[in-house]
Amino acid sequence: MGTLKDLSSLSEENFLQVLRDILDEYFHRLPSSKQAKDIDSQLRRQLEQILRSTNPSSNKIPTDDLPEHLQILYTNFVHDYQRDIERYHIQHASQHLDKYRLENFDWNIRMAVHDEHLFKCRLPLVNLELGLTDEKKSTNVLLELDEQELNRLIDEMTTIEQAMNNTNTLLTQ
Repeated sequence: MGTLKDLSSLSEENFLQVLRDILDEYFHRLPSSKQAKDIDSQLRRQLEQILRSTNPSSNKIPTDDLPEHLQILYTNFVHDYQRDIERYHIQHASQHLDKYRLENFDWNIRMAVHDEHLFKCRLPLVNLELGLTDEKKSTNVLLELDEQELNRLIDEMTTIEQAMNNTNTLLTQ
């Protein structure tokens, strides 16, 4: 992959539109009426990698590595499209989970004392490690969740549990 500075050839408008197009294509949504101008496939792969780097378990691409005129735009885009980006990570990870079954899990809590946006902060994070296995191999998936993400996961798991209980009730009638 070339350097992120190669992205400096993109206009601000085209940069944002390509990021939107990536999410629209991934979720099979109708693209907006505005399409990004033709973009080199290598630049598009760089933008996809930048989006994937927002996943807590991936290698981070510091926003400082982006061309200066795109740094604020990217930070705002990630904030504005946070829900879509989270779904992007979950669906990307779940593509690999279909063939696996949960063998084990472990969790721990750690305190983040700083991040790229704040010099000092105290943010509790839950690390959830899922041990998955299929017939041939095992793999571990690491999720790093803040309190809001953890609560959303718990809500989703509660919904799943309720759906399973409803199904079991229907099957026993």
